[in-house]
Amino acid sequence: MKSSRKEKGAVAVEMAIVLPLLLLILLGIIEFGRAYNVQVSLTQAAREGARYAAIHHAESGLNVQAAALAAAPALSGLPVTVTDNASSCSAGSNVQVTTKVALPSLTGFLDAGFFGASGIFPLSMTGVGVMRCGG
Repeated sequence: MKSSRKEKGAVAVEMAIVLPLLLLILLGIIEFGRAYNVQVSLTQAAREGARYAAIHHAESGLNVQAAALAAAPALSGLPVTVTDNASSCSAGSNVQVTTKVALPSLTGFLDAGFFGASGIFPLSMTGVGVMRCGG
């Protein structure tokens, strides 16, 4: 089948219309997947930090932050802050560990100021872990 002369270049025009939408969807999938991974990692780190503090609360030199961050290697390179109340942990009470990060955009596409909009990045993400001290 021969295409008529009028249709020449129609595929290029259609691709030029559809390609930006497909790229936007792809970048959204990448950003959402990364944000979901970081949220799961933050929660895992907080849970592991709380477990470590609950078991080792009586030891001197308790380093909850190191234990929490070691449990979530996906958070390496991110500015994660870890707060805990392990110093007031006694048998029968609860210890709470909170991990926080301001997640920057991976692609830069949805950052504040892009297209003049406020943007959704950096995302403020939090993970919380609570366990009973002394088992």
